[in-house]
Amino acid sequence: MITLRHRTGTVLAALPLLLLAVAAPGPAAAATTAGRPGYVALGDSYAAGVAAGSYDPASGDCHRSTRAYPALWAAGHPGGDFLDLACGGADTAAVLSGQLPRLPAGTAMVTLTVGGNDLDFSDAVVDCLQPLTTEGRCTQALDHAAELLHDQLPGRLDRLLGAIGQAAPGARVVITGYPHLLQEHAAATCWAGTDDRRTRFNQLADQLDELIQRQAAAHGAQFADPRATFAGHGICAGRGGEWITGIVLPSLWESFHPTADGQSQGYLPVVAQALAG
Repeated sequence: MITLRHRTGTVLAALPLLLLAVAAPGPAAAATTAGRPGYVALGDSYAAGVAAGSYDPASGDCHRSTRAYPALWAAGHPGGDFLDLACGGADTAAVLSGQLPRLPAGTAMVTLTVGGNDLDFSDAVVDCLQPLTTEGRCTQALDHAAELLHDQLPGRLDRLLGAIGQAAPGARVVITGYPHLLQEHAAATCWAGTDDRRTRFNQLADQLDELIQRQAAAHGAQFADPRATFAGHGICAGRGGEWITGIVLPSLWESFHPTADGQSQGYLPVVAQALAG
């Protein structure tokens, strides 16, 4: 996904993008069996499984995990071939230019998680999640992300979904949304911004998911919504209930991503239901 822009003297500026991710797109090495794949996974770090651990060494900086929802679904359905092209750092343009050309025309099923890296959330991470930053800076960062969402992302998603339909015209296409990363009404000790800022972050995630759902419907794709399964498991959920990582040291690129539980219990059930049709 898009690499976070660094801000001198600010630790959080080294974090991955809030909604998804981080490392610049790496080589598109893929875990696959021989033959024409029946299922192909496309997308960003949320599809790759960044922060879930158990990374495939062959995936390099893409950090594809055997605990990510695509690999988990494929392991539970061993009758078909599986090609995993998801890569940490991918936005819609990276999927279109770097992953889609490897999608075989005879693919039966495609999953896609993308869109968060098309929004410039780096400033939002820095300007909203730190308690000492001002409301004005936070508002400006969120307004910028919302502007990208409304003005640019619809066209980008439309082009990408249209291209997937042309590349694999017979495939069942499932595009996922994103969960609420931050627990609202958390304890006063929550480090991730203020309650109001967490609410506004989640509202922006809702707008992103609503856009993805509309674009999916327009292209005859299925929408897999993880918000209900992740409910109560955001950052600052407490009591070991967090399915989203906070700040991960020293591997900052794993910050703000679903854990292995988030992949298996948050994403996998809704994706499996959508694939089953």
